[in-house]
Amino acid sequence: MTPPPGTAPAPDPTGPDEADRAMEQLMRFLAILRRRWLVVAVMTVLALAGAAIAITALQPRWRASATVVLHLGGPQVLDKVKNVTEDTESRLLAYKEYYQTQREIIGSRTVAERALAALGLAQDPVFLGIADIGSEAERMAQAAEVDPIERLRGMVFVEEVRGSRVLKISADYPDPQIAADIANALAEAYLAHVDASRARTGDAAKAGVEAERAKALLALQLAEKALSDFKQEHGISSISLADRQNVITEAIIKTTANLKDAEAESFAASAVHEEAERLHKAGSIAGASLLPPLERRVFEDMRAEELEAEREVEQLAIKYGDKMPELQQARKRLRVIQGRITNEEKELLAGLKARANAARTTESRLRGSLDGEKEKALGLTLLERQYRELERESKAAAESYELVSKRDTEIEMLGRVQSEDIEILDRATKGRKPVFPPKALLVAVALVSGLTLGALLALGVDVRDNRIRGLLDLERALAGLGLPVLGQLPLLPADARIGVSNLRAQRRQRDLHTLLFPQSLMAERVRGVRTSLGFASGKDGLRTLVVTSPNSGEGKSSTAVNLAMSFVQAKKRVVLIDADMRRPRLHQVFEPPIGREADGLARVLAGKCTLDEALITGGDVPEGMSVLLCGEIPQNPSELLESPQTRKLLAELGERFDLVVLDTPPVLPVSDPLILARMADGVVVVARCQATTRAGLQRALTTLRRSEANLLGVILNEVDSRREEAGYGAGYYSYHADPNAAAPHGSA
Repeated sequence: MTPPPGTAPAPDPTGPDEADRAMEQLMRFLAILRRRWLVVAVMTVLALAGAAIAITALQPRWRASATVVLHLGGPQVLDKVKNVTEDTESRLLAYKEYYQTQREIIGSRTVAERALAALGLAQDPVFLGIADIGSEAERMAQAAEVDPIERLRGMVFVEEVRGSRVLKISADYPDPQIAADIANALAEAYLAHVDASRARTGDAAKAGVEAERAKALLALQLAEKALSDFKQEHGISSISLADRQNVITEAIIKTTANLKDAEAESFAASAVHEEAERLHKAGSIAGASLLPPLERRVFEDMRAEELEAEREVEQLAIKYGDKMPELQQARKRLRVIQGRITNEEKELLAGLKARANAARTTESRLRGSLDGEKEKALGLTLLERQYRELERESKAAAESYELVSKRDTEIEMLGRVQSEDIEILDRATKGRKPVFPPKALLVAVALVSGLTLGALLALGVDVRDNRIRGLLDLERALAGLGLPVLGQLPLLPADARIGVSNLRAQRRQRDLHTLLFPQSLMAERVRGVRTSLGFASGKDGLRTLVVTSPNSGEGKSSTAVNLAMSFVQAKKRVVLIDADMRRPRLHQVFEPPIGREADGLARVLAGKCTLDEALITGGDVPEGMSVLLCGEIPQNPSELLESPQTRKLLAELGERFDLVVLDTPPVLPVSDPLILARMADGVVVVARCQATTRAGLQRALTTLRRSEANLLGVILNEVDSRREEAGYGAGYYSYHADPNAAAPHGSA
């Protein structure tokens, strides 16, 4: 959705913040690796050493490879006929399965056993891996448990050359020449196995085809005999059955046509006879019209003659009368003609009846003849079905025999001329360099493993390391307590001019560093702490300051001395008190006057000496600063500190000095600092970088807070400037004062 004009787009919550967090995590990880570089280095060195030991201890092996070409064109005995040969068609369609099958065959026990027999290594101690066994009995017992075939299979592997039909047979062995012999023997054993399998397949196929050929020949002979017997039984020649079928068919067609004509003629003759008889009974001579033209003409001539005789009688009767001889003659002639016509009519009826009877007889005979032809056709159809069945059986038997005979011939020809579908492309040769152990790979794996394990171990050590390693760790430790970090004091390198082994002198120089080198980074950082204390003390100011630490050895005494000197440089009157009456140390920095070594805080509190007698000024103590050492170590320091004299002493010192700095014992071991913390205006806790733990610091601060002490903050001591967190101290100037130019004692 587009925001309205004038509206700024909403920031992506997963954009820069996520990137910043990821970068922060990465920087933290790199910082951990930088801090724990020794762990990473040690793990890497150990891993590389392990790789070197493995390379030295492992027995070298050489590799030799022979290549075999698979042409996918084996002998095909029968096309698409099952149970006779290998399924070549499926191999062509699934060549991947074919290659996999060949690899499995090469790696099979059968091929390995054949190759092992050719190599003769079944009893070789080196091959069996028992050459290093000293005892003969133990060697023999171990040899009995080793399977030479499986051991050979473990030394050999087969791989396909990608994008080709070539298989690579490789063998690894401590002897380069034997490795080549093993690869070549395995390739030859594979070819021998394939040839033997092919020969067995061909022999089985030939035997099967020969048996099938004999069966086909017998079936053909039986079928031909059955067909011949059927022909002889029914008088059928090899070509007469079809002709007989055609003749009968034509006869049926012709008889049927004649029958139809005869039926029509019979119907017509019967109709003519019946009509003529009806007309005759009616006294009509019109039946003559039903006669054929020739007979009808004769009858018509007789009728015409009758009509002429009648006219003649009629004319004579009209002319002469009845008694005239001519008339009588004419009448006699007329009667003769009429008698003839009557006889002719009878003969006409008889002839028409005879024709009708003849037509019916013809029709009946033709019908009988048609029925006979149909019976012949039906009988011939039954014969034809049997004949066709026998003929088909004979033809199928002939085709089967021809096919099997052809394949038998092909098998015989393939046995004489056989193309190899598998061949050895390259024979294995003696290797020049061992392939095992893989030195570069082992070194690379060891290096990566060492770095990875080192990084993980560094992370684990760093996670388990509870020490405060820098400003960020200190701020996290103080996050729940609400206390500020007052500053960081740098780690001072050993001064070679004093002598690295002179630890006491080195420590004393650190304690007096702010005085000796006022322009150094240490002095500037102490001044920063002084400024922070000024802000932390508020308007009431700071008159009494307790400097302590969670445990011993964290630099509280040195911090107290440098902090007191910094306040002195700020024109403050400062008294530094060594309130650690268990393990005092300020007497190593400021030497007491001779003869007054026992005078100090303990004697003042015990009333054995006055304050003025115990205070030290001058000498190594700068102007404006006084030091109250511990003096003799009392038996009851806690009771002395809890006595009213302590409060009275602090009140007196507060009137005489601007600031009272008390170097107390550590918080966690003893309760002395808790007593003084309740009397002081403020408490500063010193934590040592890379030494103080977060738990110890938090426990010490919690203990001080329970004692109602005014906690001002924490000072992080001995911070390596090269490892300081980015951001802190970014505003500091760099100080390059010559450390050789030490400030004179008593300078501000």
